[in-house]
Amino acid sequence: MIRKTARFVLTILLLAGLFSFGYGQSKKPEKPRLVVLVIVEQMRYEYLERFSPHYSNEGFKKIMSYGTQCIDAHVNFSYPSTASSFASISTGTTPSQHGIIGNQWYNKNNGSQIHATADKNYPNIGSQPHAEYAVSATNLIGSTFGEELTTQTFGRSRSYTISLDPTAAVLCAGHNANGVFWLDEYTGEWTSSTYYNKVLPAWFYAFNKKGLAKLYINRTWNTFLPIEKYKESANDNSKYEIGFRNQSTFPYNLQKFKDSYKPYKILKTTPFGNTYIKDFAIELIEQERLGKSANNTDFLTIAYTATEEIGNRFGCLSKEVEDTYIRLDFELTFLLNYLETHIGKDNFLLILTSNHGMSFSPKSDQQKATKTGIFKPNETMYLLDKHLDVTFGEADWIEHYQDLQIYLDKKAIKKYNRTIAEVEDDCATFLLSLNSVQSAVGATWLSSHNFCSNETFRLVDNAYHGGRSGNVFITLKPGWCEQSVESVGTHMSPYNFDTHVPLIWYGWKMEPKIMRQPIEITDIIVTLCDLTKTAKPNMATGKVIENLIR
Repeated sequence: MIRKTARFVLTILLLAGLFSFGYGQSKKPEKPRLVVLVIVEQMRYEYLERFSPHYSNEGFKKIMSYGTQCIDAHVNFSYPSTASSFASISTGTTPSQHGIIGNQWYNKNNGSQIHATADKNYPNIGSQPHAEYAVSATNLIGSTFGEELTTQTFGRSRSYTISLDPTAAVLCAGHNANGVFWLDEYTGEWTSSTYYNKVLPAWFYAFNKKGLAKLYINRTWNTFLPIEKYKESANDNSKYEIGFRNQSTFPYNLQKFKDSYKPYKILKTTPFGNTYIKDFAIELIEQERLGKSANNTDFLTIAYTATEEIGNRFGCLSKEVEDTYIRLDFELTFLLNYLETHIGKDNFLLILTSNHGMSFSPKSDQQKATKTGIFKPNETMYLLDKHLDVTFGEADWIEHYQDLQIYLDKKAIKKYNRTIAEVEDDCATFLLSLNSVQSAVGATWLSSHNFCSNETFRLVDNAYHGGRSGNVFITLKPGWCEQSVESVGTHMSPYNFDTHVPLIWYGWKMEPKIMRQPIEITDIIVTLCDLTKTAKPNMATGKVIENLIR
């Protein structure tokens, strides 16, 4: 009897141990060990569905099927640029608060241009020094998620950012990070700023020595699949495309289009730049052992900016853009497989989003049925200045124009004893008489109104920063684009083709579901703070996305 009882007790203990072991294995950690924020610049929301016939089941389709999709996510300010939109995602607030109103802006004090991240006090490190790579986050007002995360954990959590573009890399990181890296267009190496590090690890230099960039620029960019299968785009010979040196049809021998001064710049305008980012990202995760701590969350931002350059050159209806996203799906597949194998699906959280979309080209066949055109700033400013001469008196009324913003000359206003608000309102009235203009509003009027019922004015207000923005803001009608020799379309509007972006959460604690409530890109980081129990960035205005996880 004693022997039977002992055997019974032993069996119970073994079962309890097995149950405990099994439960421990399946229980998800309280916080993700690694968060990977993937931002694909200029990715319109509809690319998820439009190009899906060619996506594999292991890339975009996988995170759409097994992750949480927020299908009504939008940029919540007008005039989104590379700088302003990346800064808005990382800080959880809009340009009206963080102050990055564009890639560059007019200095009202001395008439110079201020670049969002340029800072001669911090030369680059890790590759050959170049003045254009001397950058910092000095102009960014407020903290980012990465800063709050590393500060709160006294450095036990780590934050890294990778992009081909230094502006995107710096503004995703903020004022403090363990590593911020971007492409050196001269050497093909990765480089960084002494603003973040005075010394870089040995593995960084070892990776640069592999010379992968040289392999990529010696390739020919042809379609990943037979071009006749690309039915989700316009003809390959669309006349409005800029292309490379007057070539705008496949295939592209990259050796022919290399810049003799910056031979690796071509990587920033082809899908192979995205491949190079993926290579470096996996090396960084591996060498820095990100996601290996059971008690702390590491953070990696990957900003894919080649998609912006390709979209600018060829347009969102091009074969080149379709091919770029088919190839990006392949890179995402590779990254997901690596994370699931080496970190574990329950241990990492991947967030995929974009910073803005893009308009159709006014010259495309798809736009012929609508009234579209090109807004010509120089001609418009000339006419506006003459109008102000007649209305108030002769003077140089317009001090500067940039990115659909007008800076008025305060001396002229003072000379004729007028108020700024009076001249701003008159400018707005004149601009509204033009066929191309949907709305025009002065900064003084913006500052004194609440725009709960006018979405366009709300988005303009979110883009307005009192110390840096202009006096008058222009919104063009849908389909109209500002004249440019660098892009076939724009992303400067408050319309859905610019503002509607993908947002998918995959991995740790995420379940397959679709969320339909309106979400703004400033909500992403605030929600991430809630999930990781991290203090919000100090200027954050976004809201927590409710019911994202149970």
